Amino acid sequence: MPNKQVPNDSREIALRRWRVMEIELPDGTRSRHVWGHDAKNGLGRASSPIKDFDRESMTAITRSGSNYRLIGLPGNSRLGKDAWRRWCNENAIAAETDVTDQYLNIEQLSTIELNKITSTVDQ
Repeated sequence: MPNKQVPNDSREIALRRWRVMEIELPDGTRSRHVWGHDAKNGLGRASSPIKDFDRESMTAITRSGSNYRLIGLPGNSRLGKDAWRRWCNENAIAAETDVTDQYLNIEQLSTIELNKITSTVDQ
C-alpha cells in the first residue's frame, strides 16, 4: 500500500481516536505529543512537541505551529499508531509513556460531559 503524504499546509488538524504520549530522548529531554487519525485527510498523524494545551477546546498547539483539535474520546487508531511508531523510530526515542488520562480521563466524566464530547465526533 502506498504511503500517503500529509499536505504541508495542514496547520489545523482534527484528530479522532487520539492519544497523548510523553517521550524521553537519549539526552534526557522530555516532551509530549499527540497522535491519532486525521479526520480530514484520513491519515495517521503524530505531532511535534506540544507547547500549549487548551482544555476547553481540547486543542494542542505544537512547536511547529500546528493546532491539533482532539475530537471525541481517546482511542487507538491503527493509522495513528503507525504514524507514531514511524515518528519514534525517526527520532530515536529512548522511552515513552501514555499520558492521555491527564488530558481526558473518561472515568471521571459525568454523563452530560461524555455526551458533549461524543457529539463532537459528528461535526
